[in-house]
Amino acid sequence: MRGEHCIAGASVLTLISVILLVFANIGQISPGAVTSGLYMVQVDVSGFGNAVQSANKKSNNLYWTQNTPLGQSKGLRQYYRYGLYNACGYQKSGGVCNATTIGYPFAPFEQMLADTPSQPIDYKKITQDIIPSSTFKNNGWNGSLSRSASSLIFVASILTLLAFVFGLIKLRFCFLIAAGCAGLGAFFLMIGAAIWTSIIAKNAWLSIVKVQGGVKLGIVVTPGPALYLTWVSFVLVTISVAPYVISCCTYRKPARVAPY
Repeated sequence: MRGEHCIAGASVLTLISVILLVFANIGQISPGAVTSGLYMVQVDVSGFGNAVQSANKKSNNLYWTQNTPLGQSKGLRQYYRYGLYNACGYQKSGGVCNATTIGYPFAPFEQMLADTPSQPIDYKKITQDIIPSSTFKNNGWNGSLSRSASSLIFVASILTLLAFVFGLIKLRFCFLIAAGCAGLGAFFLMIGAAIWTSIIAKNAWLSIVKVQGGVKLGIVVTPGPALYLTWVSFVLVTISVAPYVISCCTYRKPARVAPY
């Protein structure tokens, strides 16, 4: 295959990857119509009240229904969504997000305790007692790994963009740089997405836990669209490496026609 055709194919692949990664990166930066639906992982605690009521006979005021800041012990939201840079809590009337930071840690148990009210009933203690020892309660493990994974995906997104930009410059050396950026970006995407997938799988175990009376714990951890976008981007960027390398070796500039 000629170098011109290869570089065109590689550019299309990396452009699609850049677009997908943009959507993966903007997830949960705000509770808007688009960004609210893009997340790496969702923690649905809407059924947790049933478990608390089964174990404690009461679950009044466990949830909060207003769009006030998170972490004020006013009540749980129905579900929490985590992106690469932020986490948001949602209930029927909308949602609210925490402060944005690169490599936002996934620490759902810590977030739950921060929102769980302690008056008039000490739901914080009940929450700590009712949730069994598991990865879900290991804030350090979840937080450190998710922070690393999100940072890798952030760096990979930049490398993918650089691969696309250098691929537009019709010089062999630039094609070589594009191939290097694409290869390294694909590697980081694979590691970051794999770590996130592992974290979610470890925490998803809670969905089968039951409490007193055979009632399910009501905490369901599921992957989100941003994780799938990251995996698709990894595949596309990986495929683009070969055309970039071929272009580096075979590309020829069109010969200039001498004037008469």
